[in-house]
Amino acid sequence: MKKLVTLLLAATLGLAAAQTTLTYATWDATREKADRKLIAAFEAANPGIKVKYNLVPWDTYWQKASAMVAGGVTFDVMWMDLDNFPFYASQGALEPIPLDAAEKAKYPAQSLAPYLIGDGSQTYGLPLGPQAVCVFINRALFKERGVPIPTTGWTWDQMLSAAQKLTFSKGGKRYWGINGSDLQPDLEYGMSFYYTFGGKGIIQKTANGYTPNLEATFRQTAQRLYDLIYKYKVSPTANDTPQAAYQLFQAGQLGIYVEGTWMTGVWAETPGLDWAFAPFPTLKAGEPPRPLYSAHALVIPKASKQKSAALTFARWITTSPQAGKILAENGLLPTQPDPYEKLFLNALKGRNGEVIFQQLKTSEIRFSNLRTVSNLPEVLNALNADLNLAWTGNLPLDKAIDKANTDMGALLKESKELKY
Repeated sequence: MKKLVTLLLAATLGLAAAQTTLTYATWDATREKADRKLIAAFEAANPGIKVKYNLVPWDTYWQKASAMVAGGVTFDVMWMDLDNFPFYASQGALEPIPLDAAEKAKYPAQSLAPYLIGDGSQTYGLPLGPQAVCVFINRALFKERGVPIPTTGWTWDQMLSAAQKLTFSKGGKRYWGINGSDLQPDLEYGMSFYYTFGGKGIIQKTANGYTPNLEATFRQTAQRLYDLIYKYKVSPTANDTPQAAYQLFQAGQLGIYVEGTWMTGVWAETPGLDWAFAPFPTLKAGEPPRPLYSAHALVIPKASKQKSAALTFARWITTSPQAGKILAENGLLPTQPDPYEKLFLNALKGRNGEVIFQQLKTSEIRFSNLRTVSNLPEVLNALNADLNLAWTGNLPLDKAIDKANTDMGALLKESKELKY
């Protein structure tokens, strides 16, 4: 009996020793429930690997990520965005990911391309599902105010008219048409209007490097978005309410909310909210919209101590049918959305999710062509800070854009061509 117990104990210790624990980090709190389901399913399919989930606030996240460059302690699998990817890749902080032709075919070419280095033979990130900018509407408010509910096409003028009708007061409460305070054209939400209205990109490559491209289309788009707040007054300012726009939408006090498909998990926390997707507005009826989507990816830091297990996890999350099914059933877009369209639509039945798949056909990836701008985050921060002066009412819009053009230009002159 004693010998049997000893053997059982040795076997147990052997199993424990064989098990690997890896750390997984993300900043996206909106999909925490789905992520935990993914991890549970992965661990069941890979009993030798345990995953420790780390949800890190955005600002803190990038402080921790900087440890990768120093070669210190890091997470094993991390979310990455295209604003920051060039720096980490060029500093040798990321582990190359081996992918043969068959494995590459599992990823949308448009989403994978920004994470391919040099001649395309080296991969440094595995794309997650498209994080698509989209329009949400409160159908109850639309019906109450007699506003037609858009389902297959919508123009800017129609959206503006709707926002005006949806801005009113009742029972001591203020109701607003749209979240214009979130729509600075340097951010992905406002920039989706810029691309849809014919924009080509706010930074252009020249023979001598890069220069700002805050041209007429950018200025006109910025003016339209700015006017939602200060001319038409269909959007609240920080002085009008302490609540964030998503909180107003949840409370039924905001008719139109422009953000991203990841918010479906947040709306699920308010069962009585009668929300739906709306088509992204265009300038002319019948034109295809060109909103943005973020091509986030999973990366493996070079400092990871569990690279093999990390690769297994990253591949499973981004390509396994089980992971795709879990995401779609939770109202999120998998890496390859099309095979899971029916599951996605069924999870969000009656929410007009069809428009998301339609707009993805003509969507743009923000800054996918700027992977060699060494100080891209600093340039974007300067643009954001300058436009924020206008959005908060501290500087006229035209002067804010002029200032941004000057500040961006000075930084871009200092930029170096990144070499991978």
